[in-house]
Amino acid sequence: MNPMYYSMRNISFSDIVLNYLSYLKRLNKFSKIRSFLRYRRIYRNYISVTMNILRKKYPIEAKLREGYILLMRNELEARLYGGVTDGFEYDLSNDIVTLGGSYVDSTKKVVLHGGITKGDIWSIYVENVYDQIPVNQKTVIDIGANIADSCIYFALRGADKVIGLEPMPKNYELAIKNVESNNLSDKITILLAGCGAFNGEITVAPSYEAGIGIAQKDLKYGVKVPLQTIDQILNNYSLVLDNSIILKMDCDGCEYETILSTDDRTIQKFSHIMMEYHFGYRNLKEKIEKSGFKVSVTRPHIHTWNSLKLQSGFLFAEKY
Repeated sequence: MNPMYYSMRNISFSDIVLNYLSYLKRLNKFSKIRSFLRYRRIYRNYISVTMNILRKKYPIEAKLREGYILLMRNELEARLYGGVTDGFEYDLSNDIVTLGGSYVDSTKKVVLHGGITKGDIWSIYVENVYDQIPVNQKTVIDIGANIADSCIYFALRGADKVIGLEPMPKNYELAIKNVESNNLSDKITILLAGCGAFNGEITVAPSYEAGIGIAQKDLKYGVKVPLQTIDQILNNYSLVLDNSIILKMDCDGCEYETILSTDDRTIQKFSHIMMEYHFGYRNLKEKIEKSGFKVSVTRPHIHTWNSLKLQSGFLFAEKY
């Protein structure tokens, strides 16, 4: 089933109301801090830039006072262009972010190619959205590995093995480069593959960078990318007898057909599940609870991406 079909019925009415109330609260807080004045100095269209940052409505076209136009594709870019570096080392021309020990709990620095325009470094390394997952000495299956920013995060926090699936060729190439650049090839395996309800393949545009779930349908021309079920992944890596695997999913919508079509006994192979949902959470929560998990969700953020109405947030599940 297309997730867009049930998206607005997949969250509660209170979620919708509280989402807009929280937006007004953020607006009130934002007006009291220096960010608004900083944007006013930098951008001609500072009001629309401010409003879109509050709504987390990316990409944002920002017009500099000097006449140039910037395209902010994510929260990290908005902060960097707004003069908030938060201790990052970054190379805008080569799209590289370097993170120090305060972010990665490591004596060495982590270099992430594509870190400014791709991935989700802000959420992973600053907001620590995956910090509650007990990955130490565990195997992690990372569906939607992107540029391997999350895979590297798990490896640095003690995961024995991380298996990352990334279906978009450009992101996959950056993921391989990042794993090798940070000397983590012994812990992290990156596959050019997507996850779904069946084993097969899908044709994707080589230049596309978003996840398969909401990015596109199967194309006639492009790159053939394997699709694997969760069962197939477990079989391929001899994990069918392991009942303490970690599952992380951020695949832009593929979480619905993947989870809803997976047998309860397979889901029970995982000790913890954390995913970003994109079209509401009710059906995912119900399915995972029936598989024997305690499930919590964050309140959905309602926003628009490429004309799609999204209700996104995080779901965390721990097996009883």
